[in-house]
Amino acid sequence: MQNTTALTVARRGATLLMTTLLLSMSMPSAEARKLPTGIEIIPTITGITLNDAGDLVASGTATVQHKGNTKTVDFSDVPVSLSLAQDQTGAGTCPILDLMLGPIDLNVLGLIVETSEICLKVTAIPGGGLLGDLLCDIGGLLEPGIPLDAGGLLSDAQLGALLTGLTDLVNAALENLLDAVITDITHLKGRSCAILNLELGPVDLTLLGLNVHLDDCNDGPVTVDITARRGQLLGNLLCGLLGGSGLSLGSTLQDILDGLLGQ
Repeated sequence: MQNTTALTVARRGATLLMTTLLLSMSMPSAEARKLPTGIEIIPTITGITLNDAGDLVASGTATVQHKGNTKTVDFSDVPVSLSLAQDQTGAGTCPILDLMLGPIDLNVLGLIVETSEICLKVTAIPGGGLLGDLLCDIGGLLEPGIPLDAGGLLSDAQLGALLTGLTDLVNAALENLLDAVITDITHLKGRSCAILNLELGPVDLTLLGLNVHLDDCNDGPVTVDITARRGQLLGNLLCGLLGGSGLSLGSTLQDILDGLLGQ
């Protein structure tokens, strides 16, 4: 029985290593991505790493380019968790994984952006893509509770490729926040002119060879709250846009960005 188990683990390790090499050659690094032109307030994850306590954490940026000047706001230590989903209904040949990204807070030139928790319920599709194959193997490793670090079954190279794949998966999901719709506008007095409450989903996506269910970790919509604060470039622009009735309920985050670029 022990020999059979050891052989199974060895096969998984070999499959994972082969997939790792292919993944590292096919997926661009976060640092290689070009900065967006204009206004990008969707958080971009530049890396998911293991901290000293062995926990997964995410770091990233939001970027604004205006009249040749670039302003980048950094964030770090956003908690990330990866585990087997409790409900494995419909898992098929691969387990269903839960990926949770903690709330993100940003202040980008007077726009204060706060997200809810963001959860991805991931069903890996064997043969559907490199990341699908990789997470199928990882799901098998998570089931007995093997830690995802160099002291566990994964080597440094394998762990690096896994974290790169998770980074790309989360960023692919975050891009959908551009479709988040304004559900409420709270007008304020003083330095802050308004708070915009936006919601997205829940939605079902197909990303990188995976089936993904996106929600707020409680079967509800992902929320994005944007506070417009006077005194800085984007805060002034959004306050002016709201004052001119350029935005209303039902507008999307993409509409907000388009309106800011048009001013």
